[in-house]
Amino acid sequence: MIRREIGSLDRCDALFAVVLCLGVNAGCSNPSADSCAPSDQDGVIGGANVVLMNVSDTAFAVGGVDSGSTQPNITVQNSSTVTLTLTNVGSRPHDLLIQCIPSGAPAGCSTTSCFPSGANFPALAPGQSMTATFATPAVEGAYPFNSDEPGDSAAGLVGEFNLM
Repeated sequence: MIRREIGSLDRCDALFAVVLCLGVNAGCSNPSADSCAPSDQDGVIGGANVVLMNVSDTAFAVGGVDSGSTQPNITVQNSSTVTLTLTNVGSRPHDLLIQCIPSGAPAGCSTTSCFPSGANFPALAPGQSMTATFATPAVEGAYPFNSDEPGDSAAGLVGEFNLM
């Protein structure tokens, strides 16, 4: 479709269309971007989200530090922007690492879907907070996250980033 319309564009717009076309198809060996595009189950894409989360020595919890929440899972739309603030309310350092999931895409496309590296948090000292803003992947699903600091695996510091 872009190729047919390119004749009516000025030089700057034509260059943008070529770059857009190349960028859309970069993830596939098949030149059809549609064959690599993930399906969207709920028909809603994007949005902006502000998420407050705290981590103790025993659990992640969505909500402000004094919210009383015990919910470890975050649910947002796929292809959205998230501003996540993580606060360590525990007595030792904790990080947050989001795992990749299978993309379910056909052969020739990326086999995994991952959050950008900026969505992962380094170890935060007790009482420390950090905020990161990032885009969620287009592939819907449950992306597990955890803290891999010493002792955290045994404590069960896990949760899920659920993309709808």
